[in-house]
Amino acid sequence: MIPIWDEHLFWLEILQDHAYFVRDHLSVSEVEYVNTSQQYIHLFGELISMLHSIPRTVQHTDVTMIYFAKRAWPVAKGYYEFEGKLQSLRIDNKVNLNLSPTYLNGTLAENQEYLRILTFLVQGKKPVPLPLAVLMDLWLEDQLGHVLLFEDLLDPIELMATKLAEGYISSYQAFIIQNRHLKGYLRFKEPNFARQKEFANDVGKTTIEMSRFIYSMVIKYKEKKILNKSTLRFLEHHFPETCYFIKKLSFYAPGLSEEASKCSLKRPSYS
Repeated sequence: MIPIWDEHLFWLEILQDHAYFVRDHLSVSEVEYVNTSQQYIHLFGELISMLHSIPRTVQHTDVTMIYFAKRAWPVAKGYYEFEGKLQSLRIDNKVNLNLSPTYLNGTLAENQEYLRILTFLVQGKKPVPLPLAVLMDLWLEDQLGHVLLFEDLLDPIELMATKLAEGYISSYQAFIIQNRHLKGYLRFKEPNFARQKEFANDVGKTTIEMSRFIYSMVIKYKEKKILNKSTLRFLEHHFPETCYFIKKLSFYAPGLSEEASKCSLKRPSYS
């Protein structure tokens, strides 16, 4: 179980990263949207600072945490609407943004999950966990997106790293198909049947393995040993999201518990 304080910090840092990525991928000619994304970077930063003034042990029923959730809601919702507008414009090629509509599908889905959690927290209620099949819908797309982006960010001469990335792309595409069929079985099977739990374990192991691969690439990035067109923030954004996925998966696949207890939800410093 992830403490509520940690849940907030994870999502706020993730959404602030998303705002950085939008800002960094907009043309300088898009002055209005660059300014808006910068405003959200600042607003998420203010919320993160406010959260750090609250004891980490505070529970969801505490008035301080309820008040904080109510402060976070309009910022997270406003940013959701902002990205949604950019996605709509990007679909019609009406904004100079070097991010695809499908990329924004992923970030919007993550924002939507935080908003779902906040609907409980603003009432002082404990958030209801996502069912395994829905959890997979969200984070399998995310992991596939990460490795697709990683492959796209590599310089063409990095053939070995590209080949390894392609292997993970195939794995996650297969997992997405498997999850769709496993969801179908739930018409007549109770959730979390043995094969579905084994699937969670398989996905978790592959996700941990891919995260180690990305980590090795980040080390090369820091040592200037891999040619690419990315930033450290963009590459390292993978790690807290992967940790969150593993922690949530470990509820259904206890074999992942050791790895879940070791990983960090906090984003790296980008130093």
